[in-house]
Amino acid sequence: MCIRDRVEPYLHDMSLRQALESRLAARVLARRTFRPDEGLHLFSSARGGSTWLMSMLSQLPGVAPIWEPLHKTKGVGQVGWGDRPHESALGPQARGHLEAMISGRMHNAWTSSRASAHQSLQAQQLLFKYVRGNALLPWFLEQHLKHKPLLLMRHPLDVVTSQVRAFGPRPMEVDPKVAFPGHVALHRAWPDLKHIDDDVERQLHFWALTDGQVWERYAAADDVVAVHYCDLVLQPRESLCGVLDAWDWRPLAHDWDAEAFIQRVDPNISSDTDFKGDRLNNQQAQLAKNITRLTPARKAQLQSVLDMHGIGLYHMEDINPAPSTPGRTASSA
Repeated sequence: MCIRDRVEPYLHDMSLRQALESRLAARVLARRTFRPDEGLHLFSSARGGSTWLMSMLSQLPGVAPIWEPLHKTKGVGQVGWGDRPHESALGPQARGHLEAMISGRMHNAWTSSRASAHQSLQAQQLLFKYVRGNALLPWFLEQHLKHKPLLLMRHPLDVVTSQVRAFGPRPMEVDPKVAFPGHVALHRAWPDLKHIDDDVERQLHFWALTDGQVWERYAAADDVVAVHYCDLVLQPRESLCGVLDAWDWRPLAHDWDAEAFIQRVDPNISSDTDFKGDRLNNQQAQLAKNITRLTPARKAQLQSVLDMHGIGLYHMEDINPAPSTPGRTASSA
């Protein structure tokens, strides 16, 4: 099924060539069939580096990327799922819709906008990227996928600082039960969040109550491939090799050479969603820039937000993640 009725407002942001290519890719994919258990799934937060990782993984032979199918207005989800679909809010019909989505039966020019028509024609597997699907990870883990889902994690200070810079303050004059169905902890906290004037602090609360809860639970889980952004930046080829090993990924071609592929991938390719910000030449300094700019009082203020929600995976003193305990659950989950 090729879904086109919701994509028109989005096409004006594309060049004519990209819009035509995206439509053609969607039409090609709509005529293909894919095994749902063969799908590759990448979860992260918005501004977490997922576009960059997707751009590298989509260079795998026989793989076509599917771009943000859970976007509220541009994706292929159902009306009523909200901005962050949650497993607990999905009924049987919605679950069937998800099954159709991961089977490659739902596409539009938005979700196909990062795949060429040639990729779509040659694809044997689909690579789905989600920054709105973290709360659906438990559902995905029940689907008997051949390849474990990827969970790309970046320091929450960097995530929320970049989100506020790129998208502005989060609108709070919405009904959270309508905008974020199933996120009970967020519903309870919403009245207090509305009274926080600091945009970054408020966004950090929001992240902790949505994505942070999932990261805390699954960062060390055996059925998820955890990828940390700092490792991806400092050791991109080693990180990619780790993903392929965890997936035990092999294409249909018999002449596959994983090491040769890793060496061909350009880790310096820039993300097309990398909004122009201040970048430093030294990678370690770039990773740590937001933390090193914090005053002691500001660090304590933001650390208290993570502590409040039981987030122990990251701290405001270190860009690197803390050692994870399997099955650890955040206190407000």
